[in-house]
Amino acid sequence: MSWLYGGGCYKDFGGYQGKTCSAPELHRILRSGGGAVGGRVWEVFNEVLPEILLGNVSIAQDVSKLKSLGVTHVLNAAHGAIDVSKEYEKVGIEYLGVPADDVPTYNLKQHFEPAAAFINTAVKKGKVLVHCHVGYSRSPTLVAAYLMLYQELTAQESITLIRGKRFIGPNDGFLRQLCEFNDQLVEEGRLELP
Repeated sequence: MSWLYGGGCYKDFGGYQGKTCSAPELHRILRSGGGAVGGRVWEVFNEVLPEILLGNVSIAQDVSKLKSLGVTHVLNAAHGAIDVSKEYEKVGIEYLGVPADDVPTYNLKQHFEPAAAFINTAVKKGKVLVHCHVGYSRSPTLVAAYLMLYQELTAQESITLIRGKRFIGPNDGFLRQLCEFNDQLVEEGRLELP
C-alpha cells in the first residue's frame, strides 16, 4: 500500500505495530489533513506551539528575520548539509545541530531526548526554530518527540497537533521510531495513554 504526500510517494513497509501506536495509524493521521493544508503547503515556517517555530532552511539562514521573530535558539535537524551556527553565535542565538539523514533507516530516535531537552530549555528562555531542509520530515519528528516527553502527548496526539499547523510527512522509519518511543515512554511510566 502506498500514499501520496505533496508529490512524493511514501510506502507503508508493514509499519511498526506496537502496543500503543502503529506507523500505519500515524500515516492515516497525516493523510486525514487538517488546518495547515488549506492552500499553505510550503510555508517558510509555522508556529506549531507558542515559542516553537517549525520551518525550512530559508528561514534558518535569515538571521535578521530570526532575531525580529524573537528566536533565541535554533535546532537544525540537517546539520552538516546546513550550518550557519557561526552567524547565530554572533547574535547570541543558541544552536544545536543534529546530523540526520532523511531516510527510513536513519536512527533519529537516538536524538529524541537531547533534541527535546534543547527545545524544552529554549521555550523556557525564549523561542526556538526547529528546521531541516524543508521542515517536512526530520524536524517535525523531533518536535513530536518533544511533545511526547515534555507535554505528555502521545505520538498520535503530537502528529495531529503538528499536522494541524504545518503540512508534514515524516518518513516511514521516523513514524515507526515515534511509535517505538511512545511504547517506551508508556512502559517507563513517563507517558500515560488517554
